[in-house]
Amino acid sequence: MTALTTDPVTSVDRLAEIAALDLFSPAAQTVLDRFARRAAQHLGLPVGLITVVLDDAQVMAGAHGLAGWMAQTRGVPLEWSFCRTPVATGKRHVITNAAVDATQRDNPLVTLEGVRCYAGSPLVTSRGQVLGTCCVLGNDPREFTADELRSLDLMAAEVVAQLEATREDPRG
Repeated sequence: MTALTTDPVTSVDRLAEIAALDLFSPAAQTVLDRFARRAAQHLGLPVGLITVVLDDAQVMAGAHGLAGWMAQTRGVPLEWSFCRTPVATGKRHVITNAAVDATQRDNPLVTLEGVRCYAGSPLVTSRGQVLGTCCVLGNDPREFTADELRSLDLMAAEVVAQLEATREDPRG
């Protein structure tokens, strides 16, 4: 008998949680863009994102510092997503040099867009679902300090608190 493996990324409960929150409205985007800018500025990197990982794509619900096609589309295919890992594991994910990282070195974001460093903290709701990440990235290899990573974790929690404060409770 084979055990069923469930990919957290495609979990129906997780996707329902994403649908229940108003993540893609203009009002939410304004708030999430501010968080993304704050993350980038606080960690001194050119790009900050608040991502939502869907079952087939990653959407940048909040963004700061994007250019070109990524600024226009505000999304990438799931297989390009660095943020898929924190969603799958529920843990912070850090890549100091994506060009030599075995899991990311062939990623088009690395080979075509020049992404080199990444740090992403999961956005975990009070219901235990991981929506996406509060993350930063840059075009140079970079080590992150423990304080920087803690601040990213705190910011991720703040993002979730903000999103959940506007959730409509269907129970009344």
